Amino acid sequence: MAEELVVVKKEENICTLIINRPQKRNSMNPETLLQLGDALNALKEDGQTRLVVIRGAGEEAFSSGYDIGRIGGASDQELTGPRRNPLAYGMNSVSGFPYPVIAMIFGYAVGAGLELAATCDLRFAAEGARLGITPAKLGVVYSPQGLQKFLNLVGVSQTKELFYTGRLIDAQRALEIGLVDHVRPAGELVKFTYDLAGEIAGNAPLSVSGTKTTIARLLKYQKLNPEDEDELRKLQAQAMSSEDLKEGQKAFLEKRKPRFTGR
Repeated sequence: MAEELVVVKKEENICTLIINRPQKRNSMNPETLLQLGDALNALKEDGQTRLVVIRGAGEEAFSSGYDIGRIGGASDQELTGPRRNPLAYGMNSVSGFPYPVIAMIFGYAVGAGLELAATCDLRFAAEGARLGITPAKLGVVYSPQGLQKFLNLVGVSQTKELFYTGRLIDAQRALEIGLVDHVRPAGELVKFTYDLAGEIAGNAPLSVSGTKTTIARLLKYQKLNPEDEDELRKLQAQAMSSEDLKEGQKAFLEKRKPRFTGR
């Protein structure tokens, strides 16, 4: 039986999805992202769910990011269709879910974990949360789709600062720049989240879903032309095969500062 990496809890028309890798600070691997996408797609078909809350198990981390050791690894050859790219599949399942998805953030939301939160419709954080996007610490060129989410949330200058520095910021700073929508004491976050979730889920489903779909369609026009896409794919591939990426992964595992050479 497959390990339960995403726990599904339903209560009336609200469902909670819990990233269940507390021993790894709820970091995500391909299997986690596939289970997340599958769970959301199943909820899409159940005809009952009107809102989803995503959180990490425990209060140490929402998600500390993508498993460092799995970055740049080959995909499972048996996967086909949308599931062939687990990261895109998981993220697209969140953005494509017909009703609102709320990220409830305790502790760390870093790297792909922060992208997952950015993909959600709303983000509520505990006061002790720490958030950051860290490809510059590893030697990775982030995807245009991922960068666009941050541009839409916090604007050009704040996106540049987040990505150029790779710093972790506290919840209050995240609130100031628009990266999260509300900050509450840790002991109040769950009640605050589900009170607001209940308010949203109690509204007219066609109105709420229609608004989410309309906003998504408006944002859909932010597209690259094929030539630009090809150029950016080459930049990503260059970084994925670089010595710097190997050094970034090794330094992370050894808990030391990486020594990048630009090669």
